[in-house]
Amino acid sequence: MNLLLVGDVHGCFFTFKKLVDEIWQPDREFLIQVGDLINKGRYSAEVLRLAFDIQKEYPYHSFFLKGNHEYLFVEALKQKNGGAEMDQTLEQLRSADMPIAQAQRWMESRPLKWESPYVLATHAGLAKNCAKPYVESSLRGVLFNRSPLKALDKVQVIGHNVLKGDKALFKTSENAWHIDTGAWMGKKLTALRLSYTGKYLDSFSIEVDPRDLLTVRL
Repeated sequence: MNLLLVGDVHGCFFTFKKLVDEIWQPDREFLIQVGDLINKGRYSAEVLRLAFDIQKEYPYHSFFLKGNHEYLFVEALKQKNGGAEMDQTLEQLRSADMPIAQAQRWMESRPLKWESPYVLATHAGLAKNCAKPYVESSLRGVLFNRSPLKALDKVQVIGHNVLKGDKALFKTSENAWHIDTGAWMGKKLTALRLSYTGKYLDSFSIEVDPRDLLTVRL
């Protein structure tokens, strides 16, 4: 079965739904979203509901990773100490009648990686110099890393670091695909299609629907 890996969505519901409806082939490929479904865009609640629906309908063909924004949201709720971005997302959830506790439980339960013998998908990648990459709070870990990646014997796929261009980028020195093309900034939402063995098949960059964008960015 092929893999379809989707970059950071950040509340861009209409864009994400278009990609899922038009690009994903659930009967023949596994959907992996690399985290950061929420914050920055206008429709965090609707994006979460779409993820819930996808998992319910295709429990064995879909996988949603944790990003740093899911982690930070959950931590802010626990500490009751969020900023403007969290307050904005909380208001979106309340306006959409989504129970905060349900959203929190789901985000907290997201795994940090999807891995096969050929592909490793995480939000921010395995850094060259990080002894404990799966410690969630680590600035060099798989949720927050912005340093060069360790070249593995399998292909890494990550989001997190917004690319200058609007297409997926393969870095040979890292043996890694980078697929965050800044949807929340009004750029594009990118998906990468790989074979099960990690061979490149295709990539797609969807224009962001203007309805998804906040007029004021935090």
